[in-house]
Amino acid sequence: MSSKNNKPKLSVLFSNPNFISPFKEHFKANFDLFWNKLPFTPPPNHWTNLLSIASFPFRLVYKKMRTLSSSRNPDIIFVEFADQTLAFVSKWRKSKMIVTRLHRYELFNLPKADWSAVDLVIVVNEWMGKNLELAVPSLKGKIVCIHNFVDLNFWTRPSVKERTNILSIVGTIYKRKGHDKAILAFSKVLKKKNDLILNIIGNSPDKKFYDDLKSLVKDIGIEDNVNFMGYASDLKLEFQKSDIILSFSEHESTHLTLFEGLSCGALPLSRNWEGVKEFLPSSNIFTDDSDFVDKVLSFYSKEQSESIKIVDELANVTLPLFSSPDPREMMSKTILEKYLDFKKK
Repeated sequence: MSSKNNKPKLSVLFSNPNFISPFKEHFKANFDLFWNKLPFTPPPNHWTNLLSIASFPFRLVYKKMRTLSSSRNPDIIFVEFADQTLAFVSKWRKSKMIVTRLHRYELFNLPKADWSAVDLVIVVNEWMGKNLELAVPSLKGKIVCIHNFVDLNFWTRPSVKERTNILSIVGTIYKRKGHDKAILAFSKVLKKKNDLILNIIGNSPDKKFYDDLKSLVKDIGIEDNVNFMGYASDLKLEFQKSDIILSFSEHESTHLTLFEGLSCGALPLSRNWEGVKEFLPSSNIFTDDSDFVDKVLSFYSKEQSESIKIVDELANVTLPLFSSPDPREMMSKTILEKYLDFKKK
């Protein structure tokens, strides 16, 4: 049932506000919005032991989801992250339009949802959409690609871009992000150009892996060239100070730090994970350590003015994917159009 202002009621369920918050104001333009934060519910294959299962507040989460999805009688339920929350919602809200957004994490851990009850799936790159359709053929015609949003008004380059000899890898430190591989590849660069610095920016929920990274740096003797920065309170400044932003991940949906860094004037270099070619040309993608070394040395062999020109040209081609048309407006408009079609059924 629509609200008194004739806007459809949209109930957004999410566990991490970082991904969905940029869309909030644009949702308000088209919907009577209910904004609902829930605890993150891992898929069954991620429960590591009986203690983790016993300690998780399943009953509380389930009750809260039912309350948020039912008592306000929304017309549309939007589940940010197609995780176990979607599995719950899809099985007891079939009379409502259900929308979800799928990221890399869920594609590799699809929930046991009633996909026939899901009316729209938004993916953040094209290859994810193709893989999802192969995994769930019934979703054919229900999948729409809308890229993540990069705020070009916030992520800006410094007035004067100076060379700093800093390469940065930014984000939460997990094994799949490949920080160990980045360190080893960087050590090979140092054999040919020893005045470079690698800044590892971000915290890690895996203390052992974090300690292992520090031990690796010490064991191969590059402690003077690698900084473990931890959490950065001014991430824009760290991007602006960097010459190069790295991705050594095994797989990603977008790896936004590459493009936030690009917007701040840094050159993105990425491992060849599936889907990266949707965003970057081959000149910015490395296939192995040797290729990585060659690309880094090639960048530093150029005059600064030429390097800036290369980054500018890449930014002009790549950044519109995340800003023009505005993904926030596209998502709000797409959900509204789908809802108007849904009402006709």
